[in-house]
Amino acid sequence: MPASPASAADHGLTSAYLNQFDEMVKLIEKLPETPGLIDNFMTWQPMSFQDYFSAAAMPGRASATDVYASLNRCVRQNFEGVAEDLDRKALGAVAVIRRHYKTHGEANPEVISEICARAGHHLREVLGRANELVNRVPAAGERGRRSRPRASQA
Repeated sequence: MPASPASAADHGLTSAYLNQFDEMVKLIEKLPETPGLIDNFMTWQPMSFQDYFSAAAMPGRASATDVYASLNRCVRQNFEGVAEDLDRKALGAVAVIRRHYKTHGEANPEVISEICARAGHHLREVLGRANELVNRVPAAGERGRRSRPRASQA
């Protein structure tokens, strides 16, 4: 699943990983005003941290999985729990919106607006928790010191 926070955050890699969810939220929020985005939305699937960086062509991607493997088990489990929550909420939003569009199409714009607003809100809450976790974990060499704030927002 996802990597963590620690030194991956220093490289911006965790933020890059979380960005897939941020982009999904933006897509959900634009959907009521731009129904043509529905095809992009219907095909969206989350990627695990390892899959994300295997597919990405960015500097540091190989070391990100090494960092993940070396993380404290507790830190890794906490981040994985948040990432799994993001996966569940994102896929749940896709399922609800897909079902609405298959049943009603664009006939109920108020309903789809409400569904999208609620889904976006719930996903932003979990993204906030993920970013808090990323920002709270000290990077390599900072063990024992209070972690400094990082600018790694998704």
